[in-house]
Amino acid sequence: MKARWIGLGIGAALCLAACGDAARPAVVEGSASPADGMVGAGVVAAATAPYARAERALAEGRILAPAGDNAIEHYLDAYAQPSERVRARAALAELQPYVLIAAEQAIARGDGREAARLQALIARIDPGAPALPRLRAGLDALVRAQEARDADGVAAAAAMPSPAAGAPAAAVERIIAATAATAATAATAATEPVTSPAHAPEPPPAAAPATATVQAPPPSSLPTPPASRGVEARTPRLLQDAQPRYPLPALRARIEGEAQVAFTIQPDGSVRNARLLSSTPPGMFEASALAVAQRWRFEATGRAHDSRRTVHFRLPPEAARDG
Repeated sequence: MKARWIGLGIGAALCLAACGDAARPAVVEGSASPADGMVGAGVVAAATAPYARAERALAEGRILAPAGDNAIEHYLDAYAQPSERVRARAALAELQPYVLIAAEQAIARGDGREAARLQALIARIDPGAPALPRLRAGLDALVRAQEARDADGVAAAAAMPSPAAGAPAAAVERIIAATAATAATAATAATEPVTSPAHAPEPPPAAAPATATVQAPPPSSLPTPPASRGVEARTPRLLQDAQPRYPLPALRARIEGEAQVAFTIQPDGSVRNARLLSSTPPGMFEASALAVAQRWRFEATGRAHDSRRTVHFRLPPEAARDG
């Protein structure tokens, strides 16, 4: 009887051993281990980090747009991370003038929604930016002008006489012709340039030192009509020059070039209405040239002058040798 129980015990032990081997998962040669999965997840996370997304957007030229997937917004997301705060702040300081120029252009063309979006980005980059009050005032003026235009349109539509029942067809045609002539006159007046009053010069925002040497020749004035009442027109002297920022994409690619900018010197010597005439290579130096034009100051002559300058972007000798 004892021998029988011993045999049953040995059989049960062998059965349990066989079951344990069957339950143990098989190791397939070449399969990924948990550690490999963790490494892969780390690579994916690094590639989708805010700073990496910002660098990719900057390399692809998506500095400000589209909304939600551009270099500025990704750098702002990276700035919220303590480990990326220092280099994200440096990148935002370099790109802030581009946002300012784009916001001013949006206000000038009457795009209130885009101007508000860009103004909010500047406020996130630097809540104390000196340009913010001016942008808010321009945006408020744009909204008020739009509301006034809408109100005038409603009033004009309400005041327009309607032809009486049974009126002759010729009378109806005269009313339509008069309305079309009034609309054409208003459209012509809207396209004529309007001289805006002089604005007090605004101190330029503090910026990091330029990383490349940029040369700008003395300004050459465009031909201006003779001054009335015998007052001689002359080109104002340049009193305050400024060093433009070398665009990060051009600096990294070691690209040199130039941009020609036309602008209006206001009676108080400040610069307004800066506009690009040409840029070589295209799409690289426009924003930086327009941004530095806002910081030039000329001699106050009491009248407006049209002028132009060519801003040259040249790499420093050590950067050119490294390339």
